Amino acid sequence: MRIFIVFLFIFSFSLSNAQATRIVYEYFFIPDTNDRKSVRNEYMLLDIQEDGSDFYSYRNYVVDSTALAHTKKGLHYMPPNREYIDLRILKNRIADQVHMITKVGSVVYDVEDPRKPEWKITNMKSEILGHTVTSAETNFGGRNWVAWFAPDFPVQEGPYKFRGLPGLILKLEDTQKNHVFTATQIVKLKDQQEYPLTDNSTPVKKISIADLKKIITEYRKDPLKNLRGRYPDQADSEGNFRTGEQVFRDEEKRFKERIKKDNNILEIDLLDHL
Repeated sequence: MRIFIVFLFIFSFSLSNAQATRIVYEYFFIPDTNDRKSVRNEYMLLDIQEDGSDFYSYRNYVVDSTALAHTKKGLHYMPPNREYIDLRILKNRIADQVHMITKVGSVVYDVEDPRKPEWKITNMKSEILGHTVTSAETNFGGRNWVAWFAPDFPVQEGPYKFRGLPGLILKLEDTQKNHVFTATQIVKLKDQQEYPLTDNSTPVKKISIADLKKIITEYRKDPLKNLRGRYPDQADSEGNFRTGEQVFRDEEKRFKERIKKDNNILEIDLLDHL
């Protein structure tokens, strides 16, 4: 069913008039190192155009598109109650810049990242989607990575922040297989689709990678800092009275338990100082 939905999504774009290329990746990852059997997957889209690329979650795109459509009609939209890969990676090849649009808590940041993966190309070969691919290795974000790139697709692009190889990266995985991106489709688009910007996807502040580390540290230690003292007294579903402080403590416990299980993020060095 998921594959069918992705196909319809891609097909609708291909009907839309400067040509671009979309790479569909299936992304498998392990959020919690203490529960390695709990594997999540998500479809990620890499839209490559003449001057750069846009990398984002298909599922998050659907949520933001729906929210924007509701906003234009003056309607309120409540997104599904589930976690999303709430980030975009924008690469500008002309300016040689990489920006990550990401949310920490309820704030959306634009994080410029000047780092570039330093690759070591090996002589190992394989085949993906009919393309002969060559492997390359790098260390980035605190992990060792292996990429498989297609020299016959001469664009120095790849999933997430990865770039700089003499060919498109069709598969990328860290050596512990915590995070694996595998290309499943390559589609030529007639036009480049703009990402639907909403209040929940538009950055409000530009920061550096160093700033992001500090913000993540503070958030993980005190995720409800800005809500402390703001919860009203209320009755639960059974009519039992609870003070605002009791409600806050329960919410804080729930948030911290969820954060504790999110200990295996892609750029693990963002958590090294915790």
